[in-house]
Amino acid sequence: MKKSVFLFAVILVAIASRIKAQDVDPKLTKLFDKSTTITKFLAQPDEDFWKTAKGFMYQNQGFDDGHGMYAWPPAMKQFPKRVGLVTFMVFDPGLFETSSKKYGYMTLVKTESGFLTASTTKELTKILYEMSIADLKKDFSNYGATLLTPDEFLTSDAQRKAYNDFAFKEKGLAKMISSESKANTLSVPESYATYYAENMTMPDYVDAITAKVKELGLDAALVVKIQMGANGENISIQSITTALYGPNPVPKDPNKKYVAINPATGYHDGVVYNAVKLGAFDTENMLETKEGLNILVYASSKTGQFANFNDFNKLLAKISGGNNYTFNMWITGGWKPFKYK
Repeated sequence: MKKSVFLFAVILVAIASRIKAQDVDPKLTKLFDKSTTITKFLAQPDEDFWKTAKGFMYQNQGFDDGHGMYAWPPAMKQFPKRVGLVTFMVFDPGLFETSSKKYGYMTLVKTESGFLTASTTKELTKILYEMSIADLKKDFSNYGATLLTPDEFLTSDAQRKAYNDFAFKEKGLAKMISSESKANTLSVPESYATYYAENMTMPDYVDAITAKVKELGLDAALVVKIQMGANGENISIQSITTALYGPNPVPKDPNKKYVAINPATGYHDGVVYNAVKLGAFDTENMLETKEGLNILVYASSKTGQFANFNDFNKLLAKISGGNNYTFNMWITGGWKPFKYK
């Protein structure tokens, strides 16, 4: 796929969001008809939709004495009021899932290599961000919170320096097994910094990002990470991750010796409030066609092109909104988490 052809299509997407089916190659129309699109994905019943999500919070909820990497929500008096969207990352790890086959309890996934160009990723970032920021702000307002962008929460030179000085890098085993960190392209909107980690709930990353919350005068920090895939002429959304971080709501007990076999089991001043990853690499639910496409958003061929980012704003808002709803219910006591023994 030539870069100029794709960029032309992306510019059209930015203006009209979609090139109508009757104007394109019938083969591409057929491809979209039988592939998973954003609109089709959102049309699923909630139960089916959330089956494709990995809810880190559900699997790794906090402890009532404050140890661990995850918050104990009942200790919080309210949903965080000032939330900063510290980064909005779009990247291509260079892998595209082409097929998935289940063998008993094991699913084998076949991938191919394919990279988006840096300029294309930048255009995609602009489109996805501009489509979704208003809906994200509205979702947080539902819980009495204000979601702020960097140009809104950075009000001094000291804050701007603190914000841009974030320099977390994966190391050791995490770096060796990281596939995302080998990404050929990664982009953020203008005025945003890159707050990247493959595992967004690992202790070093959580410590680094929650340290910024206080420096930036925030109550919590939101991170959005969108993984794209390019396979030949097809572009898809492979996964979406959102995570909220902030101060540990349970004070450290100076008289308690916290078990710390590894960093994740000790006491941390900052913790993960909620986190969820909706993605093809974690389930096979999104692979509904023989072509093995994820959420298809763009296709091109010698005779036509097709782009469809319709409802991306609703998709991202639903992922973030479901996460926030659960978190708020835990805080208010409407949904009691089980207690570890």
